[in-house]
Amino acid sequence: MYTEMIREIYAELSPGYRKIADYLINHYRDAAFMTASEIGRVTGVDTAQVVRLAQRLGYPGFPELIAEIQEKVKRDLQKVYEPTGDERRPAAIVQRTLTHDRNNLEQMRLHLDAPTIERVVNLLDTAPRIFLLGEGNTSFVAEAFANRLLAFGISAHLISGELAAQAAAIAVAQPADLFIGLGMTALSPNASVFLKMARAIGAHTVGIVSAMTSPVASTAEYVLHAPTVTVGLLPSLTAFTALLHGLTQAVAIMRGYSMADWAVRTGNFLREYAAALRAQIPDIEEIVRAYSAAHPAGSQTDAPTPDGG
Repeated sequence: MYTEMIREIYAELSPGYRKIADYLINHYRDAAFMTASEIGRVTGVDTAQVVRLAQRLGYPGFPELIAEIQEKVKRDLQKVYEPTGDERRPAAIVQRTLTHDRNNLEQMRLHLDAPTIERVVNLLDTAPRIFLLGEGNTSFVAEAFANRLLAFGISAHLISGELAAQAAAIAVAQPADLFIGLGMTALSPNASVFLKMARAIGAHTVGIVSAMTSPVASTAEYVLHAPTVTVGLLPSLTAFTALLHGLTQAVAIMRGYSMADWAVRTGNFLREYAAALRAQIPDIEEIVRAYSAAHPAGSQTDAPTPDGG
C-alpha cells in the first residue's frame, strides 16, 4: 500500500517530496483523478518530482501509483454504498435496507436537476388546481402530499385509482392545471395514461418515477427520479417520501409561511377540538350511567345494538 511506503521513507524526503506525499495521503480522493502535472500545480512542485516520488515508492511510474490510489477510492465507495454480507438475521436485513435507503437518497440528491426542481416548485405554487395520482404503494404518499399542499391553501386534489375518477379529472382539466403522477413500477398504465391525456389538453405534467425507463417518465413534461432499490420484495418509499417533503418545504418557504404561523393555526385547531371533546364528555357519562342502571352487574341482558335494539 502506497501509504505504508510513504511512511517508511517520509523522514528521508525533501520538503518538496513531502508536499506531494502529504497531498496523496490527505487528499487521495482528489488525487485519484488528477494528472501528475495537476498534482504538481496544487502542491507547488515540479511535475517531474511527482513522477520521481512514484518511482521512489517502488512503482514503475506515476500511472501505477495513481491506479493504486484509485483502487483505494473504489474500496471506500464499496464500504459506504454496497451493503455487505447476506445474513438473514433480522438486524442484518434492517441494516442492509437502511444502507440501500441512504444510497437512494444520496443518488437522488447528486443527480437532482436544479432547473427542473425550480420549475416544478413554481408550478406547485402558481397552478390554479393540482391533480395527484399515485399508483400502488405510492397512493398514500400522494395523499399525504395533497394534504400538505391543502394546508398551504393550494387547491390539490387526490385522484383515486378508479378510471371514472381519472376520467372526471381529465374532463375538467384546463391548460394552467398541474397533473402529477407517481409511478413506482411499470405494472399499471394508469399514471402514464393520466399524464398523457392531461398533456394533450395542454396542462402541465410532472412524473415522479423510480426509473427513468418508466412509462410515466416518457409521458411527463417534467421528470423527477426517486430510486427505490432495497432488500426483499417491496420497493422502498423512502426517496419518494423525502422528495415530496422537500417540494413541500420549498413551496411553504416561497409562500412565506413561517413555523410561528403554522404553530398558531395548528394550536387554534387543537384547542377547538379539545373544547368540542370536553363538551361531549357529560353526554357520554350520562349514557354510561343510564346503561349501568338498566343492566346491573351480572345481568344476562344482551348489550344494545347500534340501532338501539
